[in-house]
Amino acid sequence: MKSGVVVLAGKPNTGKSTLLNYILKEKIAPVSSKPQTTRKRLKGIYTEERGQIVFIDSPGLHKPIYVLGKYMVEEAIKNLYDGDVLLWIIDSSKNLTEEDYTIYDRIKNIKKPKIIAINKTDIVNPNRKKLINELNNFDSIDKIIPISSTTGENVDILLDEIFKILPEGKYLYDPDILTDSTEREIVSEIIREKILINTEEEIPYSVAVLIDEFKERENGKVYIKAIIYVEKESQKKILIGYKGNLIKKIGIESRIEIERFLGKPIFLELWVKVYKNWRKKEEAIRYLGYK
Repeated sequence: MKSGVVVLAGKPNTGKSTLLNYILKEKIAPVSSKPQTTRKRLKGIYTEERGQIVFIDSPGLHKPIYVLGKYMVEEAIKNLYDGDVLLWIIDSSKNLTEEDYTIYDRIKNIKKPKIIAINKTDIVNPNRKKLINELNNFDSIDKIIPISSTTGENVDILLDEIFKILPEGKYLYDPDILTDSTEREIVSEIIREKILINTEEEIPYSVAVLIDEFKERENGKVYIKAIIYVEKESQKKILIGYKGNLIKKIGIESRIEIERFLGKPIFLELWVKVYKNWRKKEEAIRYLGYK
């Protein structure tokens, strides 16, 4: 039996969380088209007869602007040194950028097996052959595998290669566990994901979600009160929407997914509050659970 830890690395929006959800056959990581959807370290635990892979999903490596971004990048860099295998996810629908070369410089001397998964092969890129040739020139990369985390193309081959590399050992977690995140944490991320999907411009990046109450009532329903923090009064008005239409839509979409995740009916209450410039404040990052 093989068991070990695989760290997912890459730029924002390369499909790391989509890949994790596909492998687990369960949605535990938030996914949207917005960069920097993942803000916190997340473990996904994949178990089968031949062993167990503990995936660590991290924020994408990028140039931070605010205190929040600085924390996210620090977290992602720390994670690079954990585990048994480094899995670098690259978006094959785009050409390599300076950021990709910066990531390579950061990981090339880390003493562990490294696999590059060239993701999004379902999206046409006429320059993909050139991209693969460039990647083949990278030293210290053990394997390059083209995949699609959306369609599942070659994901089984990727898992085969990971199992070949992992050390022998028993399961690290109970085989029934998919993640060590709490229900509160996952519910919070479900709500934030729906906000990301339904808003534009600065609002998706200015939002944080805190679960204020989470308890089961006598009627069997789970009562959840979530506070959505934004940085400006104008953002609060946009998020609520005309006659409350937008926040109502976010609430309906969140409730459907939370009920599916918990397997129980819920009563969801959403409150929008202003926490001025919270992304720039160390104490706010701590209070909102990012550090």
